[in-house]
Amino acid sequence: MKSKRLNNIILTALLVILVVILLFPIYWTFNSSVSTPQKILSKNPPLIPRDMTFKAYEEVIERKPIMLWFFNTIFISMGATIFSLACSLLAGYSLSRYKTHGQQLMGYVLLLSRMLPGTLLVIPIYMVFSRMKLINTYQSLIIMNLVNIIPFATWMMKGFFDSIPKQIEEAAHIDGCSWFTSFVRITMPLTLPGIAAVTIYSLILCWNEFLYARTLAYNQSKWVFTVGLASFIGEHSINWSQIMAGGILFILPLIIFFILLEPFLVSGMASGSVKG
Repeated sequence: MKSKRLNNIILTALLVILVVILLFPIYWTFNSSVSTPQKILSKNPPLIPRDMTFKAYEEVIERKPIMLWFFNTIFISMGATIFSLACSLLAGYSLSRYKTHGQQLMGYVLLLSRMLPGTLLVIPIYMVFSRMKLINTYQSLIIMNLVNIIPFATWMMKGFFDSIPKQIEEAAHIDGCSWFTSFVRITMPLTLPGIAAVTIYSLILCWNEFLYARTLAYNQSKWVFTVGLASFIGEHSINWSQIMAGGILFILPLIIFFILLEPFLVSGMASGSVKG
C-alpha cells in the first residue's frame, strides 16, 4: 500500500511539473502583455507581473482591425474544417473498407503529398492561383488549408474505421440497410472520437497557418490573424507588449473551442468502446 501510494504521489508530481512546463509559455505571454516594454526588455523581467496594465490590449483593439482578422480566420478555418472533415470521412472509409492495390497506392500518394515542405510549393501554387484569378480571395486560402489537412486527416479516419468490425455493417446490410444508411446511422456514431480529433486537428492547422495566408492574400482586408499579428513587427522597432496581447487574443478562441468540444470527445470515446 505504501509503495502504491508513493508511486501515485510521484506520478502526480510529474504530471504537475509537466502541466507547468506546458502552460508556462502561455503564462509568460500573458505576463508580457500586461507589462511595460521597459520591464519586458530588462535583464531580470519579473516572474509575477507588478503594476499590471492592459494598455497593450486597448492599443491592439483600437489601432488594428482585429475583429476583421478574427472574422477572416474563423470563416476560413470553419469552411476548411467542414470540407476537410467530409472528404476525410469518405476517403478514410474507402481506404479502410476497399483494399484494392490502386486505392492503397493513392492513399500512400496522398500521405506523401503532405510530406512536401510548403516552401517548395508556395511559388508554383501562387502561379496557379494567379492564373485562376484567385489571389487575395477566401477561396484560395480555404483550398490551401484543405490541401494541408485532408491527407493526414484521411489516414486518421482510416485508423478509426479500421477499429470498427465489418460484421456490424454486414449485419445492417442483411437487415435491409443501404450502404449510405449503415454508414450514417452505424459507422459514423462509432467514429465520433475520430471526428472530434480530426475537427480539432483541422481547426488548429487552419488557425495557425501563416505561409500560404501571407503569400496568397496581400490585401489587409483578407488577412487572417497570423498575418495580422506579424504586422506588429516594425521595420525599426518591435512592440512586444502589443504582440503578446495579440497572441493572447489569438489563442483564446482555440481554448474555448477545445473546452466546448472536450465533453463530446470523451463521451464519444466511451460510447465507441461500449458499442465496439
